[in-house]
Amino acid sequence: MNQNSSNPVTAYLARLDSAMVGVEPSVRAEIVSGIREELAGLDPADAAARIADLGDPALIAAEARAGTTAPVAEPAPGRTLSIVAVLVLIVGSFAVPVLGALVGLIWVSLSAAWSRREKLVMWLVPVVSVVVVLAVVAAIEALNPDAAAPTLPVGFAGVSHLALLIPFVVPPIEGIVLLVRAHRRGWRPEALLANRGGVGGPA
Repeated sequence: MNQNSSNPVTAYLARLDSAMVGVEPSVRAEIVSGIREELAGLDPADAAARIADLGDPALIAAEARAGTTAPVAEPAPGRTLSIVAVLVLIVGSFAVPVLGALVGLIWVSLSAAWSRREKLVMWLVPVVSVVVVLAVVAAIEALNPDAAAPTLPVGFAGVSHLALLIPFVVPPIEGIVLLVRAHRRGWRPEALLANRGGVGGPA
């Protein structure tokens, strides 16, 4: 008969340590050391009684595992709607110019996957793009009032048509950017991640 089998406390602690394999190391060490200290000052009779009260080491280990199991991540709010919204923004801009982009922008605005700041920027970018293009067109026309004899390169004559291309180009680019940003952070807005101590990573 070896020393472990002749000493109930030593044998119990050995069984407990073996049963705790797979439990988080810090939790395992805390439980084993706590029970060891508790049993150390007891006489054999009291130690045996306390061991009986503690119960099977396998049950203690099972409770420890249950207490340290990582919580299941909550699903992203409205993820399906967010994905559909950004796809409508990208595809709709080509399929039904202007109207498709408008519907996509509205859907994205209703989604919980993006912050207010991102949604505001999403609406402002097309407007600012149109304003910039029109300002360039106005400046070119002011510099070249004689359309019959243009003094500027021929390429500048088509600048006015850029305004017509904006509904085809800008919303899809916005949709791709929003898609990538939302995917990196698990389709959750930046504010929600900040409140949970997360970072915007992988709407």
